[in-house]
Amino acid sequence: MLYFILYRRRKFRLLSLLIAFSLILIIARSLKADDPKTTLPNPPKPGTFTLAIKSSDIARSAYVHIPQSYNHSQKYPLVLALHGGGGDGTNMLKNNGLADKADSAGFILVCPNGLPAIPGMKGNFMANPPMWNSGQLPARSPRSKIDDVKFIADLLDQLKSKISYDDKRVYCTGHSNGGGMTYKIANQLSTRFAAIATVAGQVALEKPAPESPIPTLYIYGLLDPVLPAQGGESKLPWGTRTTEPVINYIEKWANGLGCSLSPQTVSEANGVKKVRYSSSTSKAEMTVIYITGQGHEWPGGKSPLPESTMGPKTNKLNATNTIWDFFQDKSR
Repeated sequence: MLYFILYRRRKFRLLSLLIAFSLILIIARSLKADDPKTTLPNPPKPGTFTLAIKSSDIARSAYVHIPQSYNHSQKYPLVLALHGGGGDGTNMLKNNGLADKADSAGFILVCPNGLPAIPGMKGNFMANPPMWNSGQLPARSPRSKIDDVKFIADLLDQLKSKISYDDKRVYCTGHSNGGGMTYKIANQLSTRFAAIATVAGQVALEKPAPESPIPTLYIYGLLDPVLPAQGGESKLPWGTRTTEPVINYIEKWANGLGCSLSPQTVSEANGVKKVRYSSSTSKAEMTVIYITGQGHEWPGGKSPLPESTMGPKTNKLNATNTIWDFFQDKSR
């Protein structure tokens, strides 16, 4: 009898493990099935596809989402969306509602992939995180030798030959390290963009001076532990770093746009404060939105990382909707 009970228990545990393993496989397959694997077709059609290119003799890639309303005889706005450190283009596609917004608003969404910190080796979130050469990396880093601005320029050129987009309505947004890269791209390729927007981006440029001042939106959560409001040391999954107060980065970019460094409050309600740095010489103003109680995560998005790393999240603002509202009336 005892043998029979023990046998039944072992059998039950084995069955439980098999069920759990099967569920893991199902979840993994379902997640993998959502990844865009199909090469961008010619002519394009609605859906999400992969585009592989070479830039500086290095294999690069991006995910391209064509909206459901796409018609090759028309020209569409194009939004570049740059992931944060450790992520990839699928993070921007899936976690922040950008693909759904592209379908409802009718714009082309392009989510490029960064390269690992140690190029040539497989990317891994903890051991070899994909990232952008935004200016934050030390000069000795092998990743700092790869020109991501050229990659973006090459990517836009390749897309122009494949997709009908309006080159007067090209925008760039980015989160965290992708936000920092957005500033570097806008600084060097300002004549190719109508506006930019970032979430928790660090301006890692000494003296930004875009050739063509560009309207800018900066969204920042005041309880961001990764990029603390007052600066100082912060803890990342890969170690610690020291940053300046966030206002330094904001004023650095505003100054590069030729804006006054005395911002005017536009609105303040429900823990969301909007201020504007105006320019007397151009329409390239800088708008900053501060969110009380928000951490480092893309507001309104999803993060696979815990709040202990990213800080708290709120439902006070949807960054994707806010950014598109900012972009949609801007034209170069």
